[in-house]
Amino acid sequence: MLEAYVKAVDILEGGGMSHAVIRTRIDTDIKEQAHKLFEGMGLSMSEALRLFVYQSIAEHGLPFRVNIPNTETLAAMKEVKEHLDELEPTSLEQLAKEWNDARA
Repeated sequence: MLEAYVKAVDILEGGGMSHAVIRTRIDTDIKEQAHKLFEGMGLSMSEALRLFVYQSIAEHGLPFRVNIPNTETLAAMKEVKEHLDELEPTSLEQLAKEWNDARA
């Protein structure tokens, strides 16, 4: 267990590696949200991204599931975007009531 901790700390600190720079563009608001999230976890942005890359390598893929919408879902998403101004605000309580009424 201690060995795994030491290795994780070494990875976070970039110990024993030659360094390469990765540059990417991301929405400013998303970057700020991620920064706050990682800061709350005691990680810098660089440390969090480094962990993501190492975990991707360990899992031989992304360390989370990515769902790619099928044709039907893409068509539904497009239709919603085209009619956003026509949608009425609702609540979970209203949706639950409509669901229950439809099942009765």
